[in-house]
Amino acid sequence: MKKLIAIEFAKLKKLNALRVILLLYFVLSPLVVYALYSFFNTFMGPVIELSDGGAKWNPFGFPDVWGFVTWCSSWFNVLMGVIVIIVMSNEYNYKTLKQNVIDGMSLKQVIAGKFFVVFILSTIVTLYTMIVGLAYGLINSETADVWNGFVEIPVYYLQTLCYFSFAFFFATVVKRTALSIIFFIVSFIVEAIIGGMLSIAKLEVIYAFFPLNAFSKLTPFPILKEMVEAAQERNGNIPFMLDSWVNILVCLFYMALFFLVSLWVIKRRDL
Repeated sequence: MKKLIAIEFAKLKKLNALRVILLLYFVLSPLVVYALYSFFNTFMGPVIELSDGGAKWNPFGFPDVWGFVTWCSSWFNVLMGVIVIIVMSNEYNYKTLKQNVIDGMSLKQVIAGKFFVVFILSTIVTLYTMIVGLAYGLINSETADVWNGFVEIPVYYLQTLCYFSFAFFFATVVKRTALSIIFFIVSFIVEAIIGGMLSIAKLEVIYAFFPLNAFSKLTPFPILKEMVEAAQERNGNIPFMLDSWVNILVCLFYMALFFLVSLWVIKRRDL
């Protein structure tokens, strides 16, 4: 295992695109969180109130900060998914998968190394998001009730794994870096268009089970529930949404499916 980890890190250290994208993420993520906070505070702050005693929504205080930070960070999952595609596609472009097998590693070890990279990347992104949320929360909260709402962090970790499994799937099936990235990004647009058409046709229940839509619902807009309830009071319309636990099961199914299909493709393909 140590040898496997050393090999993977040796490959990643030479990947300039990885350093650039991670640097962009580390710099932009907290700035985007603050920018979105400023936007909502300026334009929506006076009108956004929680139903609990009319208390003002405080996206930078505990417990709301966890939901707000994970929602903001979720927008970067497409960018981080590109890293997964680059890492996996390079294995085919430079034939390192084949070379590792020639050098004595089993195919099972080679595949485990790729999955290890995905899980490590998800862990890094999640830990950084947790640190950003913790910093904003401690600065802007009167009481440091850190664990209240902390469940959003492991759910966000699941979301990163889901998006990365989707990126891993395209990189494995398509192999070419540029084409994989194009298909990966275009799939978001195509699903959104299909979802819009289904919504117009009053078939939101079908769209709720689409993979990317289900992934995004793991970290919804923090006060989405309150906004839906307010809209329901105004016009009586209730938009269809899966229960949280059902949505998590759907996401787990798709994540396992994408990883298993990728595994099947790697095993059957000539490296």
